[in-house]
Amino acid sequence: MRHPLRFALTISLILAGCDGPPNAASDAGSSADASPPPADGGSEDGGETGEDASAPPPGDTLSARYPDDVGIGGDPAVLFHDDFEAGWGRWDGPTADTRTLHIEADPATAHGGRGYLRSTVTTADLEEDTYVSSSTWVTHERADAIYWRFHVRFPELAPNPHHWVRMAAGVEGWDASGLANTVPPGDEGFWFDFDTNTDDVFNFYVYWHKMRSGRCNDGTAAPGCAGDQGSTYYYGNVFQPPGQAPFPRDRWFCVEMHARANTVGESDGALAFWIDDVAVGDYRPGHPEGTWLRAEFHTGGCDFSACTPPGPFEGFEFRSSSDVRFKSFMLDAYYERDSDARRRAEMEERGLTVSDARTILYDDVVVATERIGCRR
Repeated sequence: MRHPLRFALTISLILAGCDGPPNAASDAGSSADASPPPADGGSEDGGETGEDASAPPPGDTLSARYPDDVGIGGDPAVLFHDDFEAGWGRWDGPTADTRTLHIEADPATAHGGRGYLRSTVTTADLEEDTYVSSSTWVTHERADAIYWRFHVRFPELAPNPHHWVRMAAGVEGWDASGLANTVPPGDEGFWFDFDTNTDDVFNFYVYWHKMRSGRCNDGTAAPGCAGDQGSTYYYGNVFQPPGQAPFPRDRWFCVEMHARANTVGESDGALAFWIDDVAVGDYRPGHPEGTWLRAEFHTGGCDFSACTPPGPFEGFEFRSSSDVRFKSFMLDAYYERDSDARRRAEMEERGLTVSDARTILYDDVVVATERIGCRR
């Protein structure tokens, strides 16, 4: 898998005809002040739950059938599994430790067993390089619907990545995910990032052939439109569930995502995620109610003058060819010098003591075609 280019220009836009904020040309996500994380993480109100995203009975998950994940890699539904107990052998790249990535063995730190993956990007790294991508990736058997679970720990109080982990779909030879300000062809591929902002909450950041532009209030790119920003750009469309509590620092928690490609010609694609097996985000045809404004879907509606009344989410028309299928994923802590400095300044303005080491730990990674659940 070609190492993708991951960058996003942060630009200052003068709003025209709308008193809402600029869209995803800047860091995606809420700008509300962070509050101390609760003991159990997850969502304050249970998130945007719904039939598709609600957790199945315990016996219906892979983790329930394979306690401690013992034998889970042999299940026919599993496309990839790594608990980092055997080194780098299961990843397409890298195949050995790098400056920012290390597989380590410490049972007191690991989520399970001894092994785990550590990503550390320092202030010195960003002084040397404007863009730092601390990433590992895998190309797997292609599938129309996918689940991806991993356990993660943020041991330091430090700026979160500019962009974080990513799942990509495509035809067999397509390998162009991660390009900023790009509308991917519907018959070739699409992708989404799963990001976290300075409030330690999560959002999907999605690129697909029917994505909306940030130029106009209605998501189009016609000059002279309502809210015209004066230039056309296509950064990832943002889906951030409201009511999230900040994730917990310095303890392991579980992230699981689900993505379903659409039937060609229909808008029945879906995205969902769970934190510690609690449904938080759920986007599918008819759910949730919300309002589009430029390139962001506001669950429940929004209060800016350009906001239209909320209505049911229409679902995703991710692809125009059935040969476009989920094929790869990436653990990528991607940092950009200027946005990192802004995030650091925002945290320090809140009175926080910020580390120079941006460390993220990963363990117990599973990709499958059915619901996985957290390691039990």
